[in-house]
Amino acid sequence: MHAVFFGLKRAHHGTLRITRRVLAAVGLTAARFDLLYAIKTSRRTTFQSVLRRVLGVSRATVSRMLSSLEELGLVRRTVPPEDRRQKLVELTTKGRWRIAFAHRQFTRSGWAQLAIDSALAAEYAGFRWCDEDACLEATAALQVTLGHIREAFHDFATLDYPSGPQELITWWDYYDEDLLDMFPDELYRHRRDPS
Repeated sequence: MHAVFFGLKRAHHGTLRITRRVLAAVGLTAARFDLLYAIKTSRRTTFQSVLRRVLGVSRATVSRMLSSLEELGLVRRTVPPEDRRQKLVELTTKGRWRIAFAHRQFTRSGWAQLAIDSALAAEYAGFRWCDEDACLEATAALQVTLGHIREAFHDFATLDYPSGPQELITWWDYYDEDLLDMFPDELYRHRRDPS
């Protein structure tokens, strides 16, 4: 194995490790968060085949993930009458609530950005995690590097997360904030039992 490959692999596992607890509190995993987010940003419904391309995963993987989300009552799949080979996917009200709440807890709270800023602060000379401009600059540099690696390795997943605070305002517009008050019991159940 090459040192950079190993480093990227360990960084990936590190991000999953530190996000696992935060996302489990709202009953999600990182992969489920990505899938729900991809459906939500499609506005209403999207084809299952589109989700596969957006996430850069196999047909079987997206099918398995959607099946588990259907069992949880977070998504609904239907077959459109005009093309019975396709499946349309949409979030249920519970699914819209779940991703909106997870987004608020994970991203809007600043938790994810603080985690990235803290990790980058150790490597960049003169970088202080409380300096917003330095944080944005370091994050942008990392995104460019990761983009070059992904392109070189032919990873063409297109899921587009906001890259900084300036994009969060418009990203939040995708979410129905009033849904956050609709399922308070659901939140408390997941805090007691994250499965």
